[in-house]
Amino acid sequence: MKIQKIECLQLRAPRANAADCDGAVDTAVLRVTADNGLYGLGETDAPPNAIAALLETPSAHIWSMSIRDLLLGENPLEVERLWDKVYEGTIYHARRGLGIMLMSAIDNALHDLRGKILSQPAYQLLGGVGRERITPYITLFPSMPQGRGWPEMRQACIALMNQALEYGFRAMKMEMLFYDLVDDRHLVAFIHECRKIVGDRPDFMIDVGYRWKNANDALWVLRQIEDDKLFFVETPLHTDDLDGLAHLADATTTPVAVGEFLQTRHEFRELMERGHCDVIQPDLGRVGGLTEAMRCARLAAERGIYCIPHAWKTGLTVAATRHFAAAAPACPYAEFFHQDFFPSFLRSRLAVPEVELRDGQWPLPDRPGLGVELDSETVQQALAAPIVVIE
Repeated sequence: MKIQKIECLQLRAPRANAADCDGAVDTAVLRVTADNGLYGLGETDAPPNAIAALLETPSAHIWSMSIRDLLLGENPLEVERLWDKVYEGTIYHARRGLGIMLMSAIDNALHDLRGKILSQPAYQLLGGVGRERITPYITLFPSMPQGRGWPEMRQACIALMNQALEYGFRAMKMEMLFYDLVDDRHLVAFIHECRKIVGDRPDFMIDVGYRWKNANDALWVLRQIEDDKLFFVETPLHTDDLDGLAHLADATTTPVAVGEFLQTRHEFRELMERGHCDVIQPDLGRVGGLTEAMRCARLAAERGIYCIPHAWKTGLTVAATRHFAAAAPACPYAEFFHQDFFPSFLRSRLAVPEVELRDGQWPLPDRPGLGVELDSETVQQALAAPIVVIE
């Protein structure tokens, strides 16, 4: 059996507003087809036109090879070996950045394809059952202020929390991308208020979107909210400020979570060893796909650190994240960008079927591969350029 064809679908929501900060406003979907006609799907969180261009880039020399020369004709069952082959064969131009993002989509598609070929859910081929049920945490995002004042934003956040409680979620995260709309004292007061609304259960987390430029400013807030017992505070400092993150993580009992932008196990190893974070957050469309995310999860488990994947994309990423959370060690939760909580064209329509929640949890997947397909009508509406094909 051989890989016969790789395609890139460049998709963009027909009504796009950059100010909404919709992570699924566009996507690059990679479709990998074997010579028996079966195919796998994966997406990446990068500009689709850039991914399409990189897919077509020709070979230059042994460390700057094309995807065509590296993957066509290969056995699609040998997913992990192919990851290493592509990494080494593109190390001049693709060891980070767009190269790893393209590989993320291809790798996820290969896991989907392998599962379909072997009639097994992808998580079974990642190492098997790590837990009996998967617990997603719901991300609550009132969108960016876009002219709204603090009273309006506060009410929008409270409404989302109450909605999440009604849905029965066992954990939730509030996106507090307020920046200059509130000062740190008001932010602390609002975090206290949120904890009272949510109660002791479910677990509660916040994302402040790199709010602070130095560790001391962040530390003042994190110490003020220690009694709120947050499960974590996401991205208090810039991803590259490893010394600041270490200072922060070592000086407060509020757990620090980082890693949505990081790529490969090498960057995550440095984050854990130098940045001293409490939770790592690999994104399956950025880190290098399921193959590399599992490697990161094992490194985290060895160090007694949680690995909770970031996921702010379409249903393709939801599906891949669900399989990761089924198999990965040290993964108590998985992020869930729920289609009912934020209006997003591609998130709500692109991948079918939608995962069904039962008592705030997901059952283990039972369909071959990742278990979802593209909705053809949505693809037709969102296709922003001709499909790029290498074969």
